[in-house]
Amino acid sequence: MASIVTNPGSMNFRMDTGEISGGKTLYKNSSLGSVKGTASAEVLAEIAVKAEAVLPWPVEQVTLRRSEILVY
Repeated sequence: MASIVTNPGSMNFRMDTGEISGGKTLYKNSSLGSVKGTASAEVLAEIAVKAEAVLPWPVEQVTLRRSEILVY
C-alpha cells in the first residue's frame, strides 16, 4: 500500500528594505527551517507573526515550502 509522507518544510520571508537601486525595490530574504510539514495554516500564521516581530525590515510576503514523499 502506498502513502504520502510530508517532510518538514521552511518558511521564507521576503522583506522590503525600503531601498531603491537602479529603479528597483531591494528585498532581503530570510528563511525559517524545520517547520512541521503537517502544521495548519493557523499555526503557520502564528509562527509568521512572531518571526516578523524580530526581523529587521517589514515583511511583504511569506511563502511556505514543503515536500512530500511517496512511499510505496
